[in-house]
Amino acid sequence: MTPSAESRQFKRIGIESVVLPFLGARVADFQPFQYLLRDMSQGGVGVTLPRWLASRERLNLGDEVNLHVPFSMDGGILAIGEVVRESWDEDNEEQVVGIRLTRNSPNVYGVFFEADSRDISFDLGRNGLEGLLTRVIKDSVLLKRGILIYLRHLASYFSRLSEYTHEEYQSFRETIIDDVRGRIRTHADYLETVHRTCCDTSRSSFERIDLEELRQAMEPELYLDLFRAALGDDTASLFLHAIKELEGKLFSNYNTVVMLYIGTF
Repeated sequence: MTPSAESRQFKRIGIESVVLPFLGARVADFQPFQYLLRDMSQGGVGVTLPRWLASRERLNLGDEVNLHVPFSMDGGILAIGEVVRESWDEDNEEQVVGIRLTRNSPNVYGVFFEADSRDISFDLGRNGLEGLLTRVIKDSVLLKRGILIYLRHLASYFSRLSEYTHEEYQSFRETIIDDVRGRIRTHADYLETVHRTCCDTSRSSFERIDLEELRQAMEPELYLDLFRAALGDDTASLFLHAIKELEGKLFSNYNTVVMLYIGTF
């Protein structure tokens, strides 16, 4: 057995233990939504979108969605697929959705669902749940800081090349860009605080993390349609999509934290 294999700690948690919402997004417009995992099998998963969720969307047949959770099935790691059935459950006030997974997704942290066993599988390395949590939060801080950098480049590009007058640009910057920048900084600072909490080993980090506050810090600050309408340029769209890619990684990180949190029970 190799040293790396010896250092691994595997833990399994059954799907029946998964009672916390995850974050997903529609692929076409990056619109985020919360969902609960209902069931899974080879090739597909069932999710519900209860009315009580804080970030709720209605999904339609044919929508392509990224669940931002790795599922091990059909010999690969899948997370993206198409809505193939949907209905409304009046009794539970929730949308019930079936998704056929068709596209792969990176499994950065070695935490994923196994379709065959219907378990969450953890490859914890040497540092266990706490160590992996610390790594995920640190990466999330860097992702938020990266979004700030892209936004700075986007604002600079817009100020130089847009067709807006100086006064129009000033108004857009003060009412939109500065507000978005301020919220990103606030969320990045919050994640820094969470990271310091994770580095304090006096007691479990999981006992001190508020998942709802964490979700709010991980969710997008930038509204794509608003910026796209204001900028209307192919180069600007590249910056916007780069930001949305980083936001997607934050969704995956949040979902990893949820899975790790479940693993503490």
